[in-house]
Amino acid sequence: MDMTALALASPRGRFFFANVAYKCSTDARAADYNRPQTTADALEVIEGVDTSVIPQLSELDLLEALGYAADFARYWQPPDEDDVKFADPDVRAALRPIAAAVLASKHTAWWGDAVDVNGQRLVAHPMSPAEWPESTAPNLPTSSGLGEWRERAVETESRFRAYRTANPDSNLAGEWWSTPIFSNTLTATRARDGIGALELVMEEDSDGGGEARVWPVQVRNPVRVYEISTPSDWARLVEKYPLSVAESRRSVWFDTTGEYRDWFIPDWAAVAEDYDAAHLSLHGYLTTPGMAIPLSDNVSATVLGGWDPDATYWLAPGVIDVVDEPEFWRRDDERWTRASHVAGE
Repeated sequence: MDMTALALASPRGRFFFANVAYKCSTDARAADYNRPQTTADALEVIEGVDTSVIPQLSELDLLEALGYAADFARYWQPPDEDDVKFADPDVRAALRPIAAAVLASKHTAWWGDAVDVNGQRLVAHPMSPAEWPESTAPNLPTSSGLGEWRERAVETESRFRAYRTANPDSNLAGEWWSTPIFSNTLTATRARDGIGALELVMEEDSDGGGEARVWPVQVRNPVRVYEISTPSDWARLVEKYPLSVAESRRSVWFDTTGEYRDWFIPDWAAVAEDYDAAHLSLHGYLTTPGMAIPLSDNVSATVLGGWDPDATYWLAPGVIDVVDEPEFWRRDDERWTRASHVAGE
């Protein structure tokens, strides 16, 4: 399956292409902050787009359209109204020429690239106008904490199993992410021209903060990085390092996928024995998150959730250093620009 087809099969990919279509539309139903309110309206607007306009979009235009799709990623609830519209077969077909034009753009030529080891950036946002979280200062942990992460994951799964045994009709909401959050692993994204870090413009369920510190990250080559650019890449990682989360994800992943499956995620402690990091390319983000991905037995499945576009999870703290010379960035008029300082400095 080619990249266009893979991305159109994915909820985040469809949402992104629709964002591009609306950005290029001259229809009042998609002007400014308007969004078509019905599936029929969405179809008419998308079909009316002149695809020759798409090559005129800047790199930042496209990244912001993807960032908007990421901001509306919700893996703990049913698909929202836009996701439902874009899954309609007619709308999906109308998005195909949009997708083909976007993926042919010179600005997306690097979207399938591996991790940029020479351009990694760590981002931190303030907890208040004058307070920054200590945990995001560039003081690297000596341990990844992934062993403890696995213990908590197994304990959580056991607790949910016991609860459902005692309450078989309950649909208790649980954890929804697939990533090693709540460990000591660090995440970083690449810098691009005029963008301090891609995380600034593309972050799932963004809190909307308008200030950030951005630190350069130095990587000690060579490093072993697992690359995720397609659903198959994610499925292979899960199958090689499986961790059962069938109980803790049962309700939330049913809500987002409509399926009850024997759910698995990667055992990140086991992954870290063979890899120093795992990276989700922009192609990977367009094609993989938020849907049930079957494993080889066709009974088990997995979902990728909670992973920002281009983010690299550094599983081995010893392979990176954070340079204690942060840049300050501020969002003005919906765009991030470098600042001389941030509030509270």
